[in-house]
Amino acid sequence: MNPWQLAQQIKHELGLVRWGVGAKDLVFGTSVYIYAGAPNPEDRPPAFPFALVAVGSGTPDADAPDLIEQQFSVATAVEVAGDPLGELAVIGSSRADLGKSAGAGSAEVAERVRVTLQALTTYDGASIIVTGSGIGGATALGEGRAVAFDEYTVTALCTSAAGYAAPQNLKAAGDTWSWAGSWCSERFDFLRYTLGYKSGATPATGIADLDAILYTGTDTETAVLPVPGRVHHIFASYSSRGSVVEGSSAVELGSFLIL
Repeated sequence: MNPWQLAQQIKHELGLVRWGVGAKDLVFGTSVYIYAGAPNPEDRPPAFPFALVAVGSGTPDADAPDLIEQQFSVATAVEVAGDPLGELAVIGSSRADLGKSAGAGSAEVAERVRVTLQALTTYDGASIIVTGSGIGGATALGEGRAVAFDEYTVTALCTSAAGYAAPQNLKAAGDTWSWAGSWCSERFDFLRYTLGYKSGATPATGIADLDAILYTGTDTETAVLPVPGRVHHIFASYSSRGSVVEGSSAVELGSFLIL
């Protein structure tokens, strides 16, 4: 992934964070934003808790110009009602349901955020290190309200060009086709898979080079008869802007099968 893609992937992953297995609430849900500056009380989104992802500076790798050491920061903010001193915004208040965000403090949110960021290590070729984090002090907002901000610094080794992951291990068992692609479907910009074939023994160069399309969808398995004497392919298509296809996976080892 390049920095543009990784910033959106971080936002996507934070938006999916839950308090635990079977929890009713997402920690942030839709309250995750790509942000252009440092958070402050006057510039806050309307819902708490929220997270802000900022893209920092990037430095090209001297030995590999196609790689960039990119800095990101993730700031989170928590507010607990009836908390004039800010104590509850930091440590949390009494929580009737530990699977919901209501009453959670910044220290509790910090644990969920850090686990999520660390799980992104080597995600789709981007090597990620969480280099620092801290539970911030509370800021008084007046009228018995206080908010606590935390900030996490993330360093990632990204590609300079946009990258699109390919599904692997295409297999045929009778009329059932299957493939592996969790690293595709878990991306923020994943759109669909395309299974098809090209005549002869030369692999296709992309979806447009296929002679026939047998399946399109988001599943990793489909029932369709193989066609002898063809090169069968599985591709993944991506789009961060609705249904407009921005990129597709390249032909890689394991993403095609010669019958």
